Amino acid sequence: MPARSTVPAGDNGADAAALEALGHRLREMRRARGMTQASVAEVLNCDHSAVSRIESGTYPLTPQMFRAVERLLSFAAADGYETWFISYLEIERTATVLRTWEPLGVPGLLQTEAYARQVLKGANPGRGDADIEQRVAARLARQQIWERADPPPPMMPAIIGEAVLRRGLGGANVMREQLQRLAAVAESEPRVSVQVLPFSSPSCAGMLAPFVVASFAPDPRPDVAYLDNALDGATTERRDQVARLALLYDALAREALTPSDSAEKIKQVMQGWT
Repeated sequence: MPARSTVPAGDNGADAAALEALGHRLREMRRARGMTQASVAEVLNCDHSAVSRIESGTYPLTPQMFRAVERLLSFAAADGYETWFISYLEIERTATVLRTWEPLGVPGLLQTEAYARQVLKGANPGRGDADIEQRVAARLARQQIWERADPPPPMMPAIIGEAVLRRGLGGANVMREQLQRLAAVAESEPRVSVQVLPFSSPSCAGMLAPFVVASFAPDPRPDVAYLDNALDGATTERRDQVARLALLYDALAREALTPSDSAEKIKQVMQGWT
């Protein structure tokens, strides 16, 4: 895999020591989280044998791969992130556009603290309060992306099902606060648009599970899709799958209310949460 401009494995004592230390950290993280070398390879988008050599300090890393390993270790060190979610965090961090579909819940990047707490409690039955609070903190930390100056935050056109507005998650106070935030974002955040897919929509695409289609322009990297389910999530770079999800997103956008009508819908439902 490495070719031009690599960090040598053994030409320089300092370089060799740095690679050995990096490999040791990667191995310890992997074992602590119960990951296999194959699962780490999937996150890093490299071959299984490369992970073995990285861990032994004998793999000459490109600067790009070196940074990827460092970011993986940084994400893994943060409490509240599931191992399978690490690859999506990197996508979210580097994407320029995040086309998001959420049929049943507010997208994580737009959730209030109280709403996020209710979502994470429901998704993790049996977890203790400390564990839930770690997960809430991790989710809110992701929202710091909106405070980023360089590079600018991603564009996020989001479509949500009308059920998101009407499900009383956490009670009236939690829902009113959450919808206030959604309305504010829909009206004032230039990098985020919110569309509501109403119950009256005839589209069967609205019955599909959540997904995100991420773009990276002007980076030449192709679009990537992320799909969520009750247990974990998965990313795919297969062009046929990503293209199909992009078409589904476009179909949902055509059926959804316009952003301005969506903002009015959100405020109308919000008034009922008293």
